[in-house]
Amino acid sequence: MDVKSKLSLIRKIREIAVLIRIQQLGTSITAVIGGLTVKGSGLDLFDFLLLFIIGIIVNIGGQVHNDIVDFNIDKRSNELKERPLVKGTISFKEAKIIVLFCLFLVFAIILYFYPNIIALSVLVISFIFGVLYNLYSKKIPGSDLFLSVSLSLFLLFGAIVVTDDFNGFNDISILTWIVFALTFIHVFLMDALGGGLKDAKNDRESGAKTLAIFLGVRANNNLDITFSYKFIILFFEFFTIIFAFIPFIFFSYEYSIYQIALILLLIVLMVFSTLKLLSFKIFDRKKIKYHNRNHELGGYVLVPLVLLNVIGFYWAVFLIFFPIIWFMIFNYIFYRDSWVNPKNF
Repeated sequence: MDVKSKLSLIRKIREIAVLIRIQQLGTSITAVIGGLTVKGSGLDLFDFLLLFIIGIIVNIGGQVHNDIVDFNIDKRSNELKERPLVKGTISFKEAKIIVLFCLFLVFAIILYFYPNIIALSVLVISFIFGVLYNLYSKKIPGSDLFLSVSLSLFLLFGAIVVTDDFNGFNDISILTWIVFALTFIHVFLMDALGGGLKDAKNDRESGAKTLAIFLGVRANNNLDITFSYKFIILFFEFFTIIFAFIPFIFFSYEYSIYQIALILLLIVLMVFSTLKLLSFKIFDRKKIKYHNRNHELGGYVLVPLVLLNVIGFYWAVFLIFFPIIWFMIFNYIFYRDSWVNPKNF
């Protein structure tokens, strides 16, 4: 292979890495968390690696499918002009091949290692809601809930496949359902709050029908956030607080004072980030992304803290810092950008 061919291959690999959002793949631990709610610190390395690999493949397929579906909207945005499909550095045919390969690979792995009909059914339903989200996220107000259902079910899948002698949903612990609820709420807020606000200008100009646009959010140079939108966001934020403390108040899970203190501190950070986002008067996509990143971080950290006495210190540290370190490394490698300037393409 000559120098020109090598450079062309390197560029292609980089474009594929950008397409699949490689800097975000460290968050592909949803199914791992599901497994941890069952096994705690006893989750073995094999199940961890397999669930993480499945999560990465699902994440890649979902991201690429989302770009295919949103192409006509993305191409109208100056801020999204560097996405590979918009630039044309990755063709639609190549993108579709990636999605189909991911789908085939996931089912091949699961059928071989986790041949449980209920787990497979939960996963298929999760995929269906993920596809519905990609297809209708810009067409049906509130379709953020499709993504919430999809990822919550993916967490449930992780819990099912590591449960010994699983026969039905009665075998799922209350702790798994609580984390299921926290995941549902976190994903909704991540998409409807950060996603809804940062894309509000482009969504309105392109005729998209997101929850933010439906509820009257306006974004030009100024940002006008309606009361109804604020109410729904804060309503879901309130239930984050409720579910974070349910295990300790109603089900007598062991806890330590410093654990509760950290959870309280984290909730304060999340509420502050939410209020900050909802108080913006000027539309500044970079600032919105920055504060949304802080809110996302809070949501990711909250679950490990709630599970601390079940999964142990080392698992909690891993769940908290691994996605952050992964993001910082790949965000710098591919974009030469820091945590304060995250990329979403």
